[in-house]
Amino acid sequence: MAVTFYGCGATSSSDDENITTEQTTLQDTNLSDQQSSLPVEVVEETQTQPSFDEQNVTIEEVNQTQSSSPSYLLLFDEEFNSFDESLWQKADWAIGDPFACGWLPQNVDINNSKMTLHLTVDEAHDKPYASGEYRTVSTYMYGRYSVRMQASDLNGTITSFFTYTGAAEGTDWDEIDIEILGKDTTKMQLNYWRDGHEHPHMVDLGFDASEAMHLYSFVFLPDSLTWYVDNQEVYRVAENNLSNEDSLPVNAGKIIMNFWPATGIDDWSGHYEENSTSSVYYDEVKFEALQE
Repeated sequence: MAVTFYGCGATSSSDDENITTEQTTLQDTNLSDQQSSLPVEVVEETQTQPSFDEQNVTIEEVNQTQSSSPSYLLLFDEEFNSFDESLWQKADWAIGDPFACGWLPQNVDINNSKMTLHLTVDEAHDKPYASGEYRTVSTYMYGRYSVRMQASDLNGTITSFFTYTGAAEGTDWDEIDIEILGKDTTKMQLNYWRDGHEHPHMVDLGFDASEAMHLYSFVFLPDSLTWYVDNQEVYRVAENNLSNEDSLPVNAGKIIMNFWPATGIDDWSGHYEENSTSSVYYDEVKFEALQE
């Protein structure tokens, strides 16, 4: 069964008041018959879920374990000691459904080496709820993307870490996602979008992502895209260039974290109970560019 969905990424920018949103169709979290016939080859998928006994895996540890070839150049390691306006932007706008909130800068709290995104019952840009979105000023392409975060278990909400570019940036809609749905925080949805076409895949985490910080990362290379959880590879796809819509992303994207209640997509997101509030937490974000 399909439901109408707008990608996780906000298709807006602070200097573009005419915010637009691309729309596409989200398939069930299981790979559909259509998706399984896509020309993108699944090179390797973890068949038995690893044991995630270590909740305090660090980004440095994941770098040591993931392949040392190719090589990477560290561009930033954000530990949320302050708000660096040269690197980051706090969103201050709203986009269309299924987002039931608008973004407000005051709902992004950076304090004591942690960033908290708050969902509150406050009107924001003609939306009945307010939440936070934190995004880079610049765009990034191939490399290793890492985040330590703690999700919310509030039904109908989505905790995210992703890259995005689209119409507001003057490009096709390309995106790479890590999303944890509040309706079941023992799972994580991985996804990538090429020109508005998505390829979702659900992973069993083996733990409750709302109970503690965990390390989530993906390595985006010209010929592959691989996701990791607490230093364990969980899913990989390989590029074969057979069609435009099924290729890996080709455009650089902004790194974005946001937390939002959904409306109109309950089959996917779960039902958001009116006037419910919650928060999500991040304590490190790191990007290392591929050395070509």
